[in-house]
Amino acid sequence: MAYTLEQLEEALGSVYSVRLAHLPTPLEPAPRLSAALGDVEIWIKRDDCTGLAFGGNKTRQLEYTMGQAVAGYYKGVLQGAASQSNHCRQIAAAAAQLGLRCHLLLQRDSHAPTPGHPAQGNLLLDSLFGAEIHWTDAPLGKAFDEAKKALAEKLRAEGESVYLIGGVTGKAYGAVGYVKAMCEMVRQWGDSAPDYLYTCASTATHLGLVTAREALGLRTRVEAIAPIVWDYDARLDLQRHVPTVAALLGIDLIGKPNAEDIHLDEGYVGPAYAVMTPEAREAIELTARTEGILLDPAYSGKAMAALIDHVRRGVVPPGSKVVFLHTGGTPALFCYADELTA
Repeated sequence: MAYTLEQLEEALGSVYSVRLAHLPTPLEPAPRLSAALGDVEIWIKRDDCTGLAFGGNKTRQLEYTMGQAVAGYYKGVLQGAASQSNHCRQIAAAAAQLGLRCHLLLQRDSHAPTPGHPAQGNLLLDSLFGAEIHWTDAPLGKAFDEAKKALAEKLRAEGESVYLIGGVTGKAYGAVGYVKAMCEMVRQWGDSAPDYLYTCASTATHLGLVTAREALGLRTRVEAIAPIVWDYDARLDLQRHVPTVAALLGIDLIGKPNAEDIHLDEGYVGPAYAVMTPEAREAIELTARTEGILLDPAYSGKAMAALIDHVRRGVVPPGSKVVFLHTGGTPALFCYADELTA
């Protein structure tokens, strides 16, 4: 069965959350970008304007994951990712706002600071927010998750009360934030629903959007552009966990979605995660010069590169209406100055 928008919004109220984001974020027309690409109508959902620490999609997720930390009376939180993680930057800010201690496990990758090259971008902000940073050489994926769990155990053994953000539970609670976002967008577009919704996602954001699409019976195609190729089947993982998110909301989506309703394109990642591609650079420049909107090299730039390519190749047919969900990430731009100005 399909749920009404009012029923789904009521279900969202049953999940404990904290207020972190400036909502609703704008849904803006992009006429000059649309004209540059031809016969297509593009709108941009400005989740780079969620307010917390330069904004981004993780703020919506953190309203629910940090909500669990607060509800559990934890004194601190732990998360981890690449050195320029947008998620970690927003967690550090949220922890500061909520009075929690923040531990970040960061990967010692190509954008980590080195002698003579101090912290920039998100990493600089992590420090300003007071996060305690731990470093690892573990690759993103299962090995990194194990390193994060080991750090949590170490901190707890030292007497710290730490809430570990991650795993299926973290993903599901984070996804609730994008169930709410989809409800917000449906109210904004009203009777003029888009044919396509494009965004850069492969985990919680995508999971929330698909859960809401299935619950509401929407016809809009959710097209997620992956920023990374995980060491597991991301499509199967998403299909498996839609009912998990639905259960948190107290609604029934058992057996949904069908595999063919999950659209995850891993073809625009490039040589590796967080490595800027020529197509992403073109997308960043075109969006900046037509709409005055900044994208980032690791996430939103790659999603816009995919949308541009899909329009040019007719994958998105002429006359289509497209909403591009901007996931933020712009502080990382300052770490890519050499690539952007080369």
